[in-house]
Amino acid sequence: MASAQEAAPADEDINTVVVTGIKKSYIDAVRAKRANIEVTDGISSDGLGRFPDLNVGEALQRVPGVQINREAEGRNATINVRGMPGSYAQTTINGVAFAAPPSLANDQGSPLGAFNSDIFSAFVIQKSPMANAPSGGLSGNVDMQIAPALSRKDGGMIKGAYEYNELGGTVAPAFTLGYNKHLSENLAVFGTVAYRKENFRRDTLRFNGYSRLTPALTGLTNAQFAATYGDYYSASACPTSGSFCQPLATVLGTSAFNTSTTGSKGNTGVYALDAIRQYTRTNEGDLWTASGGMEWKPNTSTKVGIVGYYTDRDLPKTTQHFLINAVWAGAGTMTPSGTPVQTSDGRWLYETVTHNNFPAKISTRQYGQHQKAGGIVANAEWSSEEWKIDGVLALSKGENSSIETELNLQTNSVSGGGSNGISGTITTGFGDLDDFSYSVTPSPQNRLFTSGWVWQGAPNSINANASDPAGYLQPGGVYYFSLSGSESLAEETVNSAQVNVERFVDFGPIKSIKGGVQLLQNKFQSRGFRNMGYGLQMQNITADMVYTPSFVGDFMNGNADITTNWITFDAERFIKAVTPVTPYTPSGGGLTTAGFNIQYADGAFADYNYNTQNDVSQAYIQFKFDTDVLGHRVRGNFGTRYESTDNTIDSYDVITPFTNSVGSLSNFEWQSIENSYDYWLPSAIFAADITDDLLLRGAYYKTYVRPQARQFSPVTRITPSQTLNAGLSTPSISVYDTSVRIGNNKLQPYLADSYDLSLEWYNRPGGMVSLAYFKKIITGRVVATSDPAILCPSDGSTWGFGALSWDGQYCTATALSTPTRIVHVNASGAYNLDKDTTVEGVEFAIQQNFDFLPGFWRNFGGNFNYAYTESKSPAIAPFPGISKHAANAILFYETSKYGIRAVYNYRTDYPLNANGTYTGGARSVKERGQLDLSASYNLTDAVTISLDAYNITDEKRYEYENDERFVRWIDYDGRTVTLTARAVF
Repeated sequence: MASAQEAAPADEDINTVVVTGIKKSYIDAVRAKRANIEVTDGISSDGLGRFPDLNVGEALQRVPGVQINREAEGRNATINVRGMPGSYAQTTINGVAFAAPPSLANDQGSPLGAFNSDIFSAFVIQKSPMANAPSGGLSGNVDMQIAPALSRKDGGMIKGAYEYNELGGTVAPAFTLGYNKHLSENLAVFGTVAYRKENFRRDTLRFNGYSRLTPALTGLTNAQFAATYGDYYSASACPTSGSFCQPLATVLGTSAFNTSTTGSKGNTGVYALDAIRQYTRTNEGDLWTASGGMEWKPNTSTKVGIVGYYTDRDLPKTTQHFLINAVWAGAGTMTPSGTPVQTSDGRWLYETVTHNNFPAKISTRQYGQHQKAGGIVANAEWSSEEWKIDGVLALSKGENSSIETELNLQTNSVSGGGSNGISGTITTGFGDLDDFSYSVTPSPQNRLFTSGWVWQGAPNSINANASDPAGYLQPGGVYYFSLSGSESLAEETVNSAQVNVERFVDFGPIKSIKGGVQLLQNKFQSRGFRNMGYGLQMQNITADMVYTPSFVGDFMNGNADITTNWITFDAERFIKAVTPVTPYTPSGGGLTTAGFNIQYADGAFADYNYNTQNDVSQAYIQFKFDTDVLGHRVRGNFGTRYESTDNTIDSYDVITPFTNSVGSLSNFEWQSIENSYDYWLPSAIFAADITDDLLLRGAYYKTYVRPQARQFSPVTRITPSQTLNAGLSTPSISVYDTSVRIGNNKLQPYLADSYDLSLEWYNRPGGMVSLAYFKKIITGRVVATSDPAILCPSDGSTWGFGALSWDGQYCTATALSTPTRIVHVNASGAYNLDKDTTVEGVEFAIQQNFDFLPGFWRNFGGNFNYAYTESKSPAIAPFPGISKHAANAILFYETSKYGIRAVYNYRTDYPLNANGTYTGGARSVKERGQLDLSASYNLTDAVTISLDAYNITDEKRYEYENDERFVRWIDYDGRTVTLTARAVF
């Protein structure tokens, strides 16, 4: 059965086996790979107008060298290509750069989950893009292809689907309608519209950080602490860096308690979990995606066409529910139990710990997400025996927004030897979920008072030192409420015009000379705000605005022994009751999109209010050759591309330090910065027919990638508030931290020289065995800086802390420090690394259809691919996100009546960078495999039903810090099943 969505196949040789369905999709991919000059891999529709996967990213992970990032929440489906983060790949539509919804997360690339795969006919990974291809694909170009109108078969397709998510028992319908029509032999139109309801959930346990025990954290005297834990702390001074060693004298502020057994068991100290978050995210909304176009061929030499696309993914009801319990500096105590174990990094770790008198918190966050993209690609082509001239005009716009309103209810710890009455015992399980448990008393953990709240943005009768614009406090200071939340908006526009001219020649091996020019303009606008709690109508609160949610009873489908002492806000009711707010005029006024006052002093405003524009002029020349070498055909091309970029950044930069924790619009001023750069980007590729079935390819290309707009903000952010650092403080000296995030407005693109070599054996129709090697040498990779001259300038720059001094480890504000009080300035920023990073690997793939076998066996087929990737980079800048080993095993059985497919995807562990509110070193993601199943049955020649099941093995996703026993994160999505009916007409 053939689909009306599908592009008509190109001319086939007489040995091609004509099939449809699952088998056809793999045959089409092999045919395309063999026909292309470039090194490519890809997937195509299964002939039924579908990619049997949850989203575009899930489909692409079947391609050798592509991995999906499951840490991306909300099925955003970001991917890595050849191990490198998503921002290292260039995403195109029909070979043209376009504006996808911008990523709002560091280094993850475009959220491919914003598109319904039903509008596409194929996805191709161009692993060695040539001079005529858009630059920017350091790891490769991901081309999402929409077949043009004249290549499509006449007819229509209608599809209805019903998705069931086992976690929470949520359901979601979907439908697709498409139609293709040749109005004449030379004029055709097509259109496709697809809708999908999104209604799913993810449950997560986040082990936020591990603290090394101190007297302050344990509530013990120096003598008691030394007697209990002294054997695990060093009796002498430790190396200044490179180990977890900690002297007991440093922890106690004196060497008086050192004994003969100090350090006898270890020198790193002992650690225990200091914070845990039980977290459920529910995603609700709609995804609409459409494509359409027309194509006209007025004569044999001329063809014009246009393709348009639009996608709108709106998840306004996405909500995050947290239970956040933690021992903070000076708030609560930790009492481990059992015996600590030594982990692979040398540290000693307790599995079980009891927290007492700690800040106990619930947090409910309305987290609406909205991703949009749309554009057109128009082209015209004229050709003769000697010439081919074509032009492309592409206009596109992408938007991404995240609107968060955060409601927090907390019971604070009580100081001075008192207690808030809350106690909780955690057993981490050392990363084994079966052994995890958590319990909290009393019940309910939190209380919502209906009156008496006082805003904490200014000193008041309850708190003379108040400086918390988000918060409200009850008399007595124990019960706390805050409203905050970040709003993040990004908009990108990409417009381009290109003309290509190719002259066919017969000049020895040279068969054509092709050149082109392109003008491209990329505009990026970023906006960000942080809500604060001023002006809320707190008198409208009622006690029933918190409740026990249903997910408490089936968290992770019962696989996690969590505390059920967990309530959450009825967010819609609460927000409606406390709004509209009273504007806070001293800050300069202004409300966020959600209708709350803006906290200008928060980093969300300082980081994300800027515009960038890149005006790019490009030209290339490329020579195609085809010749015989020792009786073997060798073909390919070589050329070079020149690109010149004028870059303008307009940023809402901080010009004066904030005088309070609210800040003011007057602390900022628009500033403009201009940069420019240009590059020559040579490339070459050859494909040699060693035999009729054996093909050798080799390629070289140079390209560059601009720093991801949202990853490296040009705005300098200063946080002057001083926070006690209990880990560095001693009984005689208090250490306080401040922070500066340095703007990165002078960052340059990073470049790469890429080399590819592949050997491909097309042993039979639809079959292939390939082995490929690649190497990429990256220059100027953008990384976090460690340069003291940047992080601790002696004159203090314009940060407002006065003169600074660097002692080899810490930057101290000398004017703010005294013999008993030290103020550290913790600056961060990014720069272009001056040493190379190398990424290299091997990719193996085998695909075979068994139709040469007799009887039952001829209906089988399979595909196996494996990728080995390794990176070498300076020790100060390890390359995150790379799994050394990744594999896909696919087995299918298909007859003319039905088909079954099993897919197993596997990826070994890979590192992440620590970020956000998470302490400790860099995290890693544990190895993971997943089994998916797909089955289809043809009721008639026109009607098919199918059943797709994902994550059959009910896998979870784990993160850890250095050693798997330092578990940091466990995600659970559960199984998903989709029932689909399709009909063609």
